[in-house]
Amino acid sequence: MGCSILFHLAKFGWKDVVLLERDELTSGSSWHAAGQIHTISSDPNISRLQSYTIDLYEEIEETSGHSVGLHITGGFYAASTKEWYDYLKRERSKARYMGLNQEFISPKELAERHPLIDPKHYHAALWDDQDGDLDPSGATYAFAKAACVHGAQYFTHCGVTAMSQRADGSWDLTTPKGQINAEQIVNCGGLWAREVWHMSGVHLPVQPMEHHYLITDQIPLIAGPDVFWQQRTFLTQQSSFVPRLPSRNNHG
Repeated sequence: MGCSILFHLAKFGWKDVVLLERDELTSGSSWHAAGQIHTISSDPNISRLQSYTIDLYEEIEETSGHSVGLHITGGFYAASTKEWYDYLKRERSKARYMGLNQEFISPKELAERHPLIDPKHYHAALWDDQDGDLDPSGATYAFAKAACVHGAQYFTHCGVTAMSQRADGSWDLTTPKGQINAEQIVNCGGLWAREVWHMSGVHLPVQPMEHHYLITDQIPLIAGPDVFWQQRTFLTQQSSFVPRLPSRNNHG
């Protein structure tokens, strides 16, 4: 998120912008993100944003010269119940309104595109031709390098350890590499966003939750409705979404 904001600020004319990274880029949660991309969302604004971002990856790859590992494969959302089928119909209507290319395919065609699917369990499937995957680490570095092309800067191993506001409203930020004065601050701390704002006396109601993932060898068959997977060289990364997860670092 920080590198994307850095890129957009610089691209649209705000050149005097700096990203301060506490360690190396992607050393937080980006390095093990699944890297899946899609446009379907219950919120049409999120769908627009995701479609914009997918189109943007080619631009930042060309500007930065750094590969994002983009693979547009297309993807589907299968309806195993009548209620889910009705939901996907609504999603398709919203997609048409926003100019997104999503179409229904039959269970037979679904099985042809995905041999592990048993078509007798599904009413239909919504096909999204913008679905795919990319390398999260590559995308992050592409954003950062493209931002630098537009005049921005980023510094690694330069985490903020303290901040104080001057009378003119600007901020003094203390880092291991010295102090920097900023007119504006954008908090892109992710898991540590709450702790970042604590340095300025602000409490941000953000709470990280546990999330489990497995890294396995290649496996010929992956079953389970709540499992997504991505092939990376000789590894398969799997992750399961669980509705009720315990929180972490409740006290900072």
